[in-house]
Amino acid sequence: MKFKYLAIVILSIFQIACSKKEVSDIAAFTNEWELVILDSIQVDFLGTVDGGDFRNGKGVFYNFEENKLIGFDSSGKINYEISYPKDGPEKVQYPTQLKYTEDGRLFAASFMGWLYELNTNLTLKQEIKLSFLSQSQDGGGFIKNLEYYNDSLISFYPGRDDANPYGPHFIRDNFLLEKIDPKTGGSKPLIKIPSTSRYSTNKFFERPIIQFGVSRNKLHLALSNEPLIHIYDLTKGGNYLNTVDFKPSKFLDNGEHLEKNQYISHFKMLDGRINQLFVTEKGTVVYYKEGIEEEIFIQNELKLRENYPNYKDFQNQVLKIIYQDSILSNEIIVPYHIGYILNIENLDKPFYALRNDEFIGEEQDFITFYKLQLERK
Repeated sequence: MKFKYLAIVILSIFQIACSKKEVSDIAAFTNEWELVILDSIQVDFLGTVDGGDFRNGKGVFYNFEENKLIGFDSSGKINYEISYPKDGPEKVQYPTQLKYTEDGRLFAASFMGWLYELNTNLTLKQEIKLSFLSQSQDGGGFIKNLEYYNDSLISFYPGRDDANPYGPHFIRDNFLLEKIDPKTGGSKPLIKIPSTSRYSTNKFFERPIIQFGVSRNKLHLALSNEPLIHIYDLTKGGNYLNTVDFKPSKFLDNGEHLEKNQYISHFKMLDGRINQLFVTEKGTVVYYKEGIEEEIFIQNELKLRENYPNYKDFQNQVLKIIYQDSILSNEIIVPYHIGYILNIENLDKPFYALRNDEFIGEEQDFITFYKLQLERK
C-alpha cells in the first residue's frame, strides 16, 4: 500500500509539472501584444515635425516651415540644428524622409525626389544625382521609402524611361524602386509588383503610396490601400518570394473604378490606409488606419477640410505585427494622442513616437516624443 501511495504521489507531481510546462509553452508562443508607454522626452523646439528617424540613440526630425533639421538624443537634448538654403551650392530642399544607417550615416530624400547625404552635424555632405530626374512630386514625411543596403541606397525614385508615376498603370508596368550607388549616382531598377496585387491587372483603382523596408536580405513592400506585404530576396536581384495578407478585421476599400485617375477616398468615404511600415529582423510592423464607411462619411460632412480632425471619432489606428514565419499578432489599438512613429528598430527595443498635441488640444513650446515598447501579454 505504501508503494502504491508513493506511486500515486509521483504520478500527480509529474502531471502537475507537465501541466505547468504546457502552460509555459503556450505562453512562450503567444502572439498577443500590447503597446506600453515607458516615458516621454521633450525637445526644446517650437514648430511642427514633418518627418524623422531614430536609431542607436540618435534622432533627427524635419521642420517644413523653416526647411530645418533638428538632431537630438534620447534625453531630448538638441545636438545639432540647421536651416538649409533652397538655392546655391549648399542648398538642401525639403529633406522630409530621413534614414540613419547602422554605422551612423544619414541620408535624406525630398518629396520632390532629390537625394542627399548629410554629415554628422547635419551639414550637406553631397547631393546624389542620378542620370534622370524623378517625376515624383509627393510622398514625403513619415513615409518609409528610403533604405540603405550593402553600400547602396534603395529609393522610390520614379522617372526611368520617362515613366509617369501618376499614370493609371504605373505600378503594373514599371519597376518600382531604384538601387543607387551614392558615390556615383549610378542606378539599377529593382522590384516589380507581383500578380498577388490587384495593381498587376488592367483594372483601375485609387492611386496608392508605396512603402518598403529592408531587414538582412529581404525587402518588404506595401501599397498603402492593400492589406498585403510583398517580400523579395535582394541576394537574387530582388526576386519575388511571397505575399503575406495581414488580415485586418476592418480595412475599407472603395474597390474597382470605372474610370482611370478617379478619386473616391476623401470625397465619398475613407479607405483603410497603411500609414507606416517597419521591417525588423524578427518581424514587420504595420501601422494603419481602418477607414470610414460612406454613410458615416457623408452624414458627418467629413470631406470638408475643417472636419478632418473628426476622422479619429470613426476609425481606429492600429499596429499589427507579422512575426517571422507569417504568424500574425492581435490588433493593437493605438490611442490618438500617439501620432507618427520615428522608427521601430527591433521588436524587443523601445522606440519613439510623436505626441499628437492637436488631439490633446494643448499648444506647447516644445516637442514631446513618447518612449514606447511592444510587449507580449
